[in-house]
Amino acid sequence: MALAVTPLQHAELSCQFKATPKPDGQVLLQFKLSNNGKRDLHLLRWGSPFEGAWFGPFVQASTPQGELTFQGAMRKRGDPSAQDYLHLPAGESLSAELTLNDAFAVPPNGTLRLKARWHWHDMMLRGAPPRPRAQHRGLDQDCGEVTLDR
Repeated sequence: MALAVTPLQHAELSCQFKATPKPDGQVLLQFKLSNNGKRDLHLLRWGSPFEGAWFGPFVQASTPQGELTFQGAMRKRGDPSAQDYLHLPAGESLSAELTLNDAFAVPPNGTLRLKARWHWHDMMLRGAPPRPRAQHRGLDQDCGEVTLDR
């Protein structure tokens, strides 16, 4: 199992990323997002692992032969609803798990380098979601990188 912890992208938000190869060739990805601040956060989960599925390339995967092509779904979006936001209370953490093989043709063995990063399309420190797109305040999230030798 490999673990990456990155510097904070925002004083109140941190992320951890793990990748675990399974005997059947699958690679399990685990993300832990922590609110280290004193205020609740609302994050628009679109295109992040916290959406619950691969609706964007929030992980870059490569082998020594080159980058693997993202094969997951891409969604067109209208305006967000309140349910599209992730509520992360002050001092709390949330986790998400996905399988890398659901979005990439992962070779059965060899070195695999993974970088986890995405853009929160909106992050709210005050008020209740949703809010109009013109008022969105985004934040880049770098969750680190891991190298697996399988």
